Amino acid sequence: MIGEMTKEKLNVLFDAKILLNYKDKGSSRSGIFSFTYNVFKEFLKREDVNIVLWTETKNLYALSLLKRELFPEARLFYDLPKKYEKIFKLKYSLDCLWTANLARPFVRKPIALCRLIYENVLNTFFLKKQNKKINSYDFFFESFETPPRIVRKSSQIRCCSVLHDAIPFLFSYMGESFKQGIWKQIELSHPRDIFFCNSENTKQDYCRLFSKLGDENTKALHLAANLNFRPVKNDNERFQVLTKYRVPHKRYIFSLCTLEPRKNLVRAVRCFMRFVQKNHIEDLVWVMGGGHWESFINDLKKNGVAWDPKYIIQAGYIDDEDLPILYSNAEWFVYTSQYEGFGLPPLEAMQCGCPVVTSNNSSLPEVVGDAGIMIDWDSDEQHIEAYEKYYFNKELRKENSHKGLERAKLFSWEKTVDKMVNVMKERIVLF
Repeated sequence: MIGEMTKEKLNVLFDAKILLNYKDKGSSRSGIFSFTYNVFKEFLKREDVNIVLWTETKNLYALSLLKRELFPEARLFYDLPKKYEKIFKLKYSLDCLWTANLARPFVRKPIALCRLIYENVLNTFFLKKQNKKINSYDFFFESFETPPRIVRKSSQIRCCSVLHDAIPFLFSYMGESFKQGIWKQIELSHPRDIFFCNSENTKQDYCRLFSKLGDENTKALHLAANLNFRPVKNDNERFQVLTKYRVPHKRYIFSLCTLEPRKNLVRAVRCFMRFVQKNHIEDLVWVMGGGHWESFINDLKKNGVAWDPKYIIQAGYIDDEDLPILYSNAEWFVYTSQYEGFGLPPLEAMQCGCPVVTSNNSSLPEVVGDAGIMIDWDSDEQHIEAYEKYYFNKELRKENSHKGLERAKLFSWEKTVDKMVNVMKERIVLF
């Protein structure tokens, strides 16, 4: 009955805050950025969704640049007449100046005052009138944080928020601010709102943690890897990329993650060193992709690991266009986290035909299934055994490469957004 009554076309405001990090090659270009970018692109393709980008006053000119460079066909919530463009551009310049002087509080104070004056003027004479249009939309889509106050004050618009993982509630090192932000996001929600979780495991975690969440208002999704992740077996491209990241031209295994303790990278690398020493291996290196902090080598030493640059290559941030090549030509990919909300890198690796070693916990079995070697995250012995299985068994690498390619076909951004849209249409009937 509900399916027959669903609305034909949705009007959705999409928060662009995360998308504004598109030029940042640091931690801001995370899995959450990839999720937001791909979901918005998929929304743009749909004829049954009228999608409009929204941002706060302070980011309005930055949003116009984003539209110009990435999404020229996108519509913006705030119309920006030519006569206002110079004012917003000046505000954007002040924001950039303020950010560039993080370590100079005496310089930042007068800049902050100018920014505040501009925001008040713009709100009074221009933006305040346009904010009344919010009630004409069915949904406000927020991919990461709490919907803004102006949206929560609306008596009609429904909010769609995304819960990416329960890490702040499970790991104390994340700090209270992360936990408080999610707590606020959930506790301030209205019964008409929807929460999307990026795996069934994440949904179950949050339903246990919050009495306000249940099957009625909390829905599980699966993410997807971008289409550019595909097998790339080209010797020239491989040579160029390995040279770019100062990787020796020999066999390598690959990892891609931050250095949060739950990523378990110290154990994985420690076991790799034990593996190469035990088997007297000289033709294999470990390539570590992702942001790194200087204390990582000290962490290895504290754990009794002799750091050897002959075996461990810190590649750092990997450009998007180089990732498929590094995945495709690796002997295998290692991602043995203690906990994941989804686990996008193993899916990217499988879509490139790279065999994977992952943990058997949280959401990772939903992603990998039987297409890789799954182990206990805290077992040194199982890490070493997995490395030995792949290193000494070429047929197993081929078999899991094929399984991974087939498994990856189950995931797509189209399927992700299909489910979102169907849930949103049904929600309109109920509320």
